[in-house]
Amino acid sequence: MKNTAGPVLFAGHGSPMNAIGKNRARDGWQQLGKKLPKPRVIIAVSAHWQTSGICVRTAPDNPQIYDMYGFPDELYRVHYEPAGSPADAKKALALLGASAREDNTWGIDHGVWSVLSNIFPAADVPVVMVSVDGQAGAGELYEAGRKLAALRDDGAMIFASGNVVHNLRLVDWNMTDGYGWAKAFDSTIRDAVLTGDHGRVLHFDGLENSSLAVPTSEHFLPLPAALGAVTEKDRPSVFNEYCELGSMSMTSYLFC
Repeated sequence: MKNTAGPVLFAGHGSPMNAIGKNRARDGWQQLGKKLPKPRVIIAVSAHWQTSGICVRTAPDNPQIYDMYGFPDELYRVHYEPAGSPADAKKALALLGASAREDNTWGIDHGVWSVLSNIFPAADVPVVMVSVDGQAGAGELYEAGRKLAALRDDGAMIFASGNVVHNLRLVDWNMTDGYGWAKAFDSTIRDAVLTGDHGRVLHFDGLENSSLAVPTSEHFLPLPAALGAVTEKDRPSVFNEYCELGSMSMTSYLFC
């Protein structure tokens, strides 16, 4: 039976500079935009909105946040402010239950707009922003994704933005590849995702090189949230499969 639910996307966003110019990440996002049907609404789980508990933006707008510093002026001239969807936000809150609350103090951050501005450049798909609970574990984010999966039946795309490997302390701006440990960890997670071994992803902290690859969890946790929204009807595919800056993985997944 054909899968008619909205897709699930996990994107490695990496450096904000991936949003502009010529680079592998942007090429991958733009190619995805050419083949991905336009969803009715996007439920966006962002590594850059870290809160205590899960928060959902319910406002009708999404003010753009330039939550990065010291980059070229060209990057700050990127304008991407899709509408919000209060009705879908309320549905998300109801599905998430007591673990979530309304919060309109945040907007659309670069973890989300850097990717979506290249997939849906017209900014004509409403976006509901959802935070990452910084005090939760991978299992709890997986459960949150499972609850949000119901929105897929009503035309929503679940979009999670983070990085499987994200260690800013060890970034080398001159590297176009990844350290050996970064590529090894990334490959282990890739194999688990593509074979449906979600338990291995949820217990990432027991994997070799995890302390280097995931020194803090906020960029990894959007992946379990995405996996939670996946059903047995979904087929996984991988794109932008590479590491850069030594300690950053751009590997991304689409489920549909």
